[in-house]
Amino acid sequence: MKTEDISGRMALIKASRLKKGRILDIGMGGCGCMTFFLARRGFDVIGIDRSPRAIHVSRKDAKKKRFRGSFEAKLADAENLPFPDNEFDAVFSYHSMHHMDNAEKVIDEMCRVCKKKGLILISDLHEEGRKAYKHEPDSVDLLKRIGKSLAKHSKLVRKIRSKRNLMFICRK
Repeated sequence: MKTEDISGRMALIKASRLKKGRILDIGMGGCGCMTFFLARRGFDVIGIDRSPRAIHVSRKDAKKKRFRGSFEAKLADAENLPFPDNEFDAVFSYHSMHHMDNAEKVIDEMCRVCKKKGLILISDLHEEGRKAYKHEPDSVDLLKRIGKSLAKHSKLVRKIRSKRNLMFICRK
C-alpha cells in the first residue's frame, strides 16, 4: 500500500509539472504524508488539518525529518481558510476530500487562496481505491461533484485516473 501512496503522489507532481513554490496542503492528517513529500522536494508547504491531534503528531514527526523546502502545520477549517486571497502557488488535497463535510465549499476556498494562474490539485480514491483502503463506497458522487466544482472556477481541468485515484489538475 505504501508504494502506491508514493507513486500516487509522484504521479500528481509529475502531471502538475510544478517545480517550486509556496503550497497549501488541505487535510494533511497526522502522517503529513503529502506535506512532508512536498517539503522534501524543496517546496515551502503549509499543511492544515482540523484535528489538533493531527497537527501535534505531524509537528512532532517533522522534527525527525529533513526538508529541502519548509514545513509548517496549522490547525484550520478547510471551509474557512485563514489565509488571504491569492496566497499560494498551488493548493493540494490528497486523499482528504472524502473526509470533508462540504467539498464544494472547500474547493471554493482552495481557489480563493490560490494565485491567479496557480494550480489546484485534488486526488481522491475512486471505487477500486476505496476497496483497497477499506473505505465506504462513494454514495454521494464525490468525484463528480469535485469535477463540477472545479469547472466553475476554470475551463482548464484535467482528470487523470491511476490505479486507486482520480486526480484533478486545475489551472486557476
